[in-house]
Amino acid sequence: MDPDLTGFSPAQQHALLELLILAMFADGQLTTAEDPQLLPLFAALGQTDATDRQNVFAAAVTRLRPYAQSLFKAKDQALLLMGNFTDRRQQKTVSEAVQKRMDVNHHVTSWENTLLMELRLKFHL
Repeated sequence: MDPDLTGFSPAQQHALLELLILAMFADGQLTTAEDPQLLPLFAALGQTDATDRQNVFAAAVTRLRPYAQSLFKAKDQALLLMGNFTDRRQQKTVSEAVQKRMDVNHHVTSWENTLLMELRLKFHL
């Protein structure tokens, strides 16, 4: 099931994309712009062309790579990104999307667990 992005601003959609990419870095399973979980986000952002999606994805990966060097940097960046979501429905949508991303390989690493706990604490879930 795709996340319901109704009411998400473009900035919030980008923040969700970056949270999902941080989750990919956390589990060591960096994928591509054609990942089925990312496609609804790209569609909401108006990125229907595969090349455009790849460019947006590559730019986000490049921007986030320095934060993936340590758990503390990743956690701080994730908390910053989570600050974009103040609506309860959006917080639940973001939490479910990140959880789904981390469950892809049926193994949650300590990094993933830390990021999930920070997300739950930030959103009071």
